[in-house]
Amino acid sequence: MLKRLSAFVLEVLPYVLTTVIAAALIPGFVYSQLHGMNAVAMPSLSAASEKVVALSRQSHAPQSTLPYR
Repeated sequence: MLKRLSAFVLEVLPYVLTTVIAAALIPGFVYSQLHGMNAVAMPSLSAASEKVVALSRQSHAPQSTLPYR
């Protein structure tokens, strides 16, 4: 019994774990490569939440300190 378990852990388990990890990571990586930086996961927001998100984005926007020429 112990011999079978150790054989499973040493020979089969690494492949199973690699497959599970790849199945979780590869779709997200492919999606991000296809859609670029526009692919941002955002939960669905209510109207009030959208205002808060818009205000927080405005407050973190870079401000230019250079005068226009």
